[in-house]
Amino acid sequence: MLLSAGCGSDKSDRISMDQYPGAAREKQDEEDPDEEIEVSRATDGEIYVITSVNTQECLIGLGKIDSPRTVQYGYTDATQIFDHYGQFMSVSRLAPGRAVTIGELDSEAKLTTVQLAEETWYQENITRFSVDATVGMLTVGDTKYRFERYLRVFSDDREISITQVKEGDTISVQGLDKRILAVTVTQGHGTIALTNTQLFEGGWISLGTKIYAKVTPNMMLEVPEGEYELSVANDGYGDSKPVVVERSQVTTVDLEEFKGAGPKLCQVTFEVNVEGALLYINGEPVDYSAPVELRYGIHRLTVIADGFETWERQLVVHSEETTIQIGEPQLSDDGEDDAEEDDEKDDKEEKKNKDKKETGGKKDSGTPDGDDDDDGSVTSEEKGTSYSDVKDSSTGNYGDYVDTIVDLIESLVGLDD
Repeated sequence: MLLSAGCGSDKSDRISMDQYPGAAREKQDEEDPDEEIEVSRATDGEIYVITSVNTQECLIGLGKIDSPRTVQYGYTDATQIFDHYGQFMSVSRLAPGRAVTIGELDSEAKLTTVQLAEETWYQENITRFSVDATVGMLTVGDTKYRFERYLRVFSDDREISITQVKEGDTISVQGLDKRILAVTVTQGHGTIALTNTQLFEGGWISLGTKIYAKVTPNMMLEVPEGEYELSVANDGYGDSKPVVVERSQVTTVDLEEFKGAGPKLCQVTFEVNVEGALLYINGEPVDYSAPVELRYGIHRLTVIADGFETWERQLVVHSEETTIQIGEPQLSDDGEDDAEEDDEKDDKEEKKNKDKKETGGKKDSGTPDGDDDDDGSVTSEEKGTSYSDVKDSSTGNYGDYVDTIVDLIESLVGLDD
């Protein structure tokens, strides 16, 4: 059986050091048709890393794993392409960063077979990793792997340095035992550069529901590539606009465009389901039986209830209307509910620890735990809070948020136990 490899659009513009397309041999055949043609043969068992696939000209670039040398071979419709298990597959599944072995070349010095290297392993969708280029170590989850000087690293089908891979990227890794042969960035990062920050300095900027930061003069933010709803608010001014962050690109955002007419006010509805709880905003008592009007910006939120610790968080307001829900803890006199809750927490903690141990050839999509900000603020995601705690009721999207808001089930700890 022969598998049609097919030639179509160009996937890469990489120029290799050596080429074996067979053109020179064809010319030699015309000059001396009686000359015996020697068939080239690749080193038995040698592993290469694919560096480029040019389907328009039917060329595959292959990089040595122990040197910077790259060779380029032609392929034809008769070239047989196999996966790890020896099953036929399409040339479209060959991509930079995959390890392969090749068979003998035909009379035109073109590839007869290409196979994904059987002895290697491949792990994708990795988000929890760290790189130490000084000692040549890549840690995936809790497992450490080494890489050599000539490690192949790819982003958008182009080779880059391992030092350009950043925390927050999503990568795929090709390895052999405890050695990394190639790294491919499948989701990279870009930079947001803020200009005209004066009005919003000291306020907060958010990207979607997971990325929050205090605004500083002409700040730069490195964030994963993608589309975000960028919101900013301070001292009664603010707005939200969509922004697209492209890989390895700088996106400039002029905060002057977010000023609008001010000062702006938000109607905040507090749903506090704890009997007798007192609510304070910026140190002042608030009657939350009706919506509370707050200026766009940062406010200090405090909840006090008999038998519970005082609960304080920062509230960042940047929409016309929002609802903040604070749930009621489940307490009982006999302690049974508390025991059940502790068991549930233990189960969650056990699962979390188990997830952290996934390494070596298994998918690991974990993310690193966040650290607290210097002022004691952390994001809701870092505390595992459901975003239903803070939802923009006017749009159905998550807008205003309480920084580190955790419902009372977790945050209001009983003092009378």
